Amino acid sequence: MYANRFLRRASSAGLVALVLSLAACTLPGGNKAGGSSEPIVLRMAVERSKLDFTPQIRALIERVEELSGGGLRIDETYGVGNWQPHAEQQIVQQVAGGGFDLAFVGTRVFDTLGVKSFQALTAPMLVDSYPLERAVVDSAIPEQMMKSLDVLHVTGLGVVAGGMRKPIAVHKPLLNLKDWQGITFAAFDSEGQAESIRALGAESSNLFGPSLIEALTNGTVQGFEKDLLTYQVDELQLLAPYVTANVSLWPQTLALIANPTRIGRLTPQQLGWLHQAVNDAIARSTTDLVADDSLILANLCASGSRFANAPTADISAMQRAFAPVYAQLEQDQQTHAFVGEIQQIKERTPSGDPLVIPPNCTGPAPAPSSITPRTNAVTSLDGAWEVTLTRAELSAGPGFSRDEDNPANYGHLVLEFNRGEFRLVGGDGETNIGTYVVTRDMINFYWTGILNNQTPGEIAGETWTLKWSIYRDALSFIEQTQTRPTELLIKPWTRVSG
Repeated sequence: MYANRFLRRASSAGLVALVLSLAACTLPGGNKAGGSSEPIVLRMAVERSKLDFTPQIRALIERVEELSGGGLRIDETYGVGNWQPHAEQQIVQQVAGGGFDLAFVGTRVFDTLGVKSFQALTAPMLVDSYPLERAVVDSAIPEQMMKSLDVLHVTGLGVVAGGMRKPIAVHKPLLNLKDWQGITFAAFDSEGQAESIRALGAESSNLFGPSLIEALTNGTVQGFEKDLLTYQVDELQLLAPYVTANVSLWPQTLALIANPTRIGRLTPQQLGWLHQAVNDAIARSTTDLVADDSLILANLCASGSRFANAPTADISAMQRAFAPVYAQLEQDQQTHAFVGEIQQIKERTPSGDPLVIPPNCTGPAPAPSSITPRTNAVTSLDGAWEVTLTRAELSAGPGFSRDEDNPANYGHLVLEFNRGEFRLVGGDGETNIGTYVVTRDMINFYWTGILNNQTPGEIAGETWTLKWSIYRDALSFIEQTQTRPTELLIKPWTRVSG
């Protein structure tokens, strides 16, 4: 099945020529059969600080290692671009220049780099359901789009599907054009998406990450677009709780790109592993990894989000408002053709089941205090605790995942408790804040945010449930029911004060 998927993305003649041309290639530590005393490592640039937002990419990385038996490995470098609005453009340029071997970026970003061929994937409200996204990603369209990447000096490996991006707002759900008027609305850097936002009557912003959190906090941004998985992982419910459930602005389609020189040095077997893993990740991205918003909706509702549906007449009004955007997009002949192809696929593809909003998930959002419980009394935990961890100790810790391999989680760490509020200062100075509840020898942490140099940072909202004990001013967390805070579990914390 997956071999056929690859052959749809590269002609048989081209594939044979590529294999023949690489037949004698080797890499340091490797051989023609793909064997190696040391694994071949491909360096992947990751814009975010973890892969929770992109299970498709985690599946790709794990599949490469599985297919190769560890002979080919992808190592991620997190936080590339330093949360700046143009981070994805920087990533493309770094892959082209050889700074990284692999990366993934939103297909929306290429129009800011002069490549228009991907614009049809994120044309406003065109690909607006998971069945349609699946059909488009499985078609020949992505392969045709990727040919244009040669001008950027990167090789396109494939396009993976992602979540449907919903309008999310601070004060009320965005249900009609009037709600959009005069607000500032954030989306990732893209000329087409910025034009779409302006067509609805809003000002466009390209802030994301900590800068977006700060703008939401100080009121300079009133809304943004995210798929529900990213919204849940970011845990922005306390700042922007209102989601328009039945409006999908566009999907989060991701392009997998590679440095052509680096890929050209892979043996045929190694290249085969990589392409097989890409095709498997593409297949999973349209099935079990990103297409179940109903369960995410329930979790979001429990943590404070509220959902509403825009009336049919107002959805039609939004679509009409996008007419100038389509007129601009379709001035490009290739984009015009792709939009037409997708519209034809849309006509014959069922839209799928709509999101069902439970009755208790509508209306005004609850106050943050009602969803972040805390202990009010002083406990024996109150005070400050410290521990020093090496990177090796962290990676060997219980429940460790690659996502946790960043300087915030090792080095000198300080954990402070104060009447139901905690602060966890990481090795790089990043400070996690939240509330906690102590019940006998159990503690629940409710992580509500991050402070970097006293600037509002990324809201997390995770819940950690641990057992704890204190012996001679040494605090140990001895059992964990969720596998997030590895750094808490490795060795005892020493009391500093309290």
